[in-house]
Amino acid sequence: MKKTILSIMILGIIQAAAWTPALADDKKVPNLIVDKSRIVVEELLLKRYSDEELPRDLVRQCSGLAIFPGMFKGAFFIGGSYGKGVVLKHHDGQWSPPAFISIGAGSLGIQFGGQSVDLILVVMGEEAMNFFLSSKFKLGADVAVAAGPVGAQASAATEIMLKGGIYSYSRSKGVFIGVSLEGAGIGSKEEFNKAYYKTTGNPKIILAGAVTLPENGQRLITTLQRAK
Repeated sequence: MKKTILSIMILGIIQAAAWTPALADDKKVPNLIVDKSRIVVEELLLKRYSDEELPRDLVRQCSGLAIFPGMFKGAFFIGGSYGKGVVLKHHDGQWSPPAFISIGAGSLGIQFGGQSVDLILVVMGEEAMNFFLSSKFKLGADVAVAAGPVGAQASAATEIMLKGGIYSYSRSKGVFIGVSLEGAGIGSKEEFNKAYYKTTGNPKIILAGAVTLPENGQRLITTLQRAK
């Protein structure tokens, strides 16, 4: 009996030791995602780029922005891909605190090999933005999605501009292009929300601005405001 109790205690200690680093890493990951998202914004919106880069005018008019920084590494776009990022609501020129989200898909239309990719979703219209308040939804099925226009096309009146939906862009090796995301699934990362804000994991509460924003989250918003 004593041996059994001792074995259980030892097993518990081993399991606790194994889980502790993982839990610590989980607390760091949301902060890292926010910092990387800010860097993506700085690189794409606060510097001069060619006509093949993300159009600033769309960002000024959007209802929200989803950023997946440095994701889809390795064999992405080939039999499956996955990434984590943030979404922010844009209303009356103001940005909400970021809520954490994930994306999963099969082939995304373009083969990038093993390069690291930054993925940006420009959300047009309140109805499209409202889907980010749900636990999960599918691009192309629940909300319209199209490869984002570049250059002169960016100012054209497309169906998404008129009716609402999502423009998708992907950057690899410094080249930023529209990319097809039909069928990709978007889900809320409530555990990241809770770890980051230490109060709630609910994206509806976060995107409404009813949370205390950590310092690096404020830096992200300040950077987006400078991109006007």
